[in-house]
Amino acid sequence: MFHVVGSTPEAPTLEAALQGLPADRVETISLNELRAARDQLNTADGEELTAVSLGTPHASSAELARYAELFAGGRVADGVECVVSTGRDILEDPANGGAVGVLHAAGVDLLVDTCSYIAPVIRRADGPVMTDSGKWAYYAPGNIGASVVFGSAAECVRSAITGRVVRDDAVWGAA
Repeated sequence: MFHVVGSTPEAPTLEAALQGLPADRVETISLNELRAARDQLNTADGEELTAVSLGTPHASSAELARYAELFAGGRVADGVECVVSTGRDILEDPANGGAVGVLHAAGVDLLVDTCSYIAPVIRRADGPVMTDSGKWAYYAPGNIGASVVFGSAAECVRSAITGRVVRDDAVWGAA
């Protein structure tokens, strides 16, 4: 198990992740390595998009809020399906009601207590599916036959709204 400081919910800071203990190991990952990993997870080419799957394994409260912020004022494009996986406890928490409302208003489907790569939950897996989850990108081709476009959460949401794959090279440190 590992924590990504600033990304893993239990690791907002290095101190919080380590809980006063020394790190067993610290890895520094370069932007070149991140871009290479992103490219290895892509199995689809072009700008075509049929679906977007976010939040795998299960979106936390912070992730739901981030998705809602990204979708604010936007709506999933016609012909594109967008699914966010989350846990029942997160969905039922009244503190998340605002984010859930924004996501529903944006045309996002919420999938509870399972991942959309395990069974054919996504109705539009007949074309490229974009995801912000490395786990989803790895398992979906073999499990449900999806072709994958891997991207950041912001890229995925922009893509869902525009109906085509949108890339932001600045996210990946490209010049």
